[in-house]
Amino acid sequence: MNWSPSVDIVVPCYNVAHVIEQCVSRLLKQQYDENKIYIYLINDGSTDATGEILDTFLHHQHINIIHHEKNRGLSAARNTGIKSGTGEVIIFLDSDMTVQPNWVSNHLSILRNNDVVGVIGDSQLPQGNKPNELDSYLYDPRRGARRFEEGTPIRFPYFLLNNTSLKRSVFDVIEFFDENIISYGGEDTELAIRLWEAYPDGLRFSFSATCEHHHPRELNDYCNLMYGYGKTNLPSLLEQFPQYKTELGGQWIISIKGYLLFNPIVRFLVSKTRHFCNSYWLSRYLVIDAVIRGARTVYRR
Repeated sequence: MNWSPSVDIVVPCYNVAHVIEQCVSRLLKQQYDENKIYIYLINDGSTDATGEILDTFLHHQHINIIHHEKNRGLSAARNTGIKSGTGEVIIFLDSDMTVQPNWVSNHLSILRNNDVVGVIGDSQLPQGNKPNELDSYLYDPRRGARRFEEGTPIRFPYFLLNNTSLKRSVFDVIEFFDENIISYGGEDTELAIRLWEAYPDGLRFSFSATCEHHHPRELNDYCNLMYGYGKTNLPSLLEQFPQYKTELGGQWIISIKGYLLFNPIVRFLVSKTRHFCNSYWLSRYLVIDAVIRGARTVYRR
């Protein structure tokens, strides 16, 4: 099929002065018809130099820069980008990521299938960077959609929106991102559930549509974010979608098996062991434990 759609690239930006110029510069070097690519950069109330750096690209005819007066969250920023464009395909990219020249083409090579409405690409550590404990967990081949083969259907828990393409037509069927979700985590899962329910065989994963993620942080910092997700957005997701309690991890929050596995004693043993053994499973436990601890603060009330 000779399919050459117009493409909107939506990049929500918040305090990414250290990498945003590199992110945008890479997007301008895609091996795809430049007259069919439009880039929407949404400055979501940044407090660093992100806005000033974005404005240096104002002269480019294929770049649109939109400034939110205050930080409204990923959902609102992505919705702004969606509504501002008209492209047949929308590709979302987080602003702390960089891509290769074949990135758009690799997304479209899978999305061109009539049965496919969405593709999530892989992410990896920037070349030359030595992985820390968190990196070893985040980029492990056993994590997330990497366990599946290229182009095979995936379910909603594996469909995140950090490096993801969608056919615009899906928004004629489902609503936009939920702008009530402001804090970290869950806004992509909420949309992915509705998307998967409408198109149960329409989501795919791609190893080839990859990006490099420039976000150095430690495991403890990430666990703090996941604790916040468990305390704020996970309970809302479980209330909205009780039929997916198992896939959302809700069965571990206040059940007997949950307290047997996720408790202070096991957490202490895992925390001590990780100092002697850098293990994917130990890191995974601590991340999940953080989410559950956050959720328990709500369900214990």
